[in-house]
Amino acid sequence: MRLIRQGAEAKLFRTTHDGEPALLKQRVEKDYRCTELDERLRRERTAIEANMLRKARQLGIETPQVFSVDRQKKEILMQFIDGPRVKDILNKQNLRLCSEIGKAVAIMHAAGLIHGDLTTSNIMLAEGKRPCREATFPKAFCDAKRLFFIDFGLSFNSGKLEDRAVDLLVFKKTFEATHCALMPLGWEKIMEGYLGAGGNKDVVKQMQKVTERARYS
Repeated sequence: MRLIRQGAEAKLFRTTHDGEPALLKQRVEKDYRCTELDERLRRERTAIEANMLRKARQLGIETPQVFSVDRQKKEILMQFIDGPRVKDILNKQNLRLCSEIGKAVAIMHAAGLIHGDLTTSNIMLAEGKRPCREATFPKAFCDAKRLFFIDFGLSFNSGKLEDRAVDLLVFKKTFEATHCALMPLGWEKIMEGYLGAGGNKDVVKQMQKVTERARYS
């Protein structure tokens, strides 16, 4: 195995599975938490993340395929996605990606899946290896490289309007900071995709209410 990235929550290792490139995600210990609590939380979050990755795939959203989960070791072995982050490639010439991102988020939200860390750093563009549901994405998009959503470490299930609004609002703030040159058109494209794919208009209204609460609190 080769360590390729270490963050606050996990270490990522490049490895193989059945002769194919794979990624091993290993949740790291938190020294500031008592050992028993830390063990329990890391086991739970490992299981939840694996379940959310599988749930998103069942919805037709591209995510890394989960090969195995070891709750005791707090590890997930999954498909290695070979491609750039959207953060590094998004520009005025490929803004259609923003619409596809919005569609995917709407599909997740409709199923009660809250990503929890939506950023263009957690979306990659790579070759897909399974059929793409044309009811969700146009054929031209299915035949080309696809968007893969990664890092579901903070994801959870919720049907609450507030949770969906906060998920989008956090995404909007990071998008503005990362892609200021593409504003406001980039975010407008994301919302077009979101609403066009059945995203709840009340979520957009709730985003404004959350913003106002934060402004005056």
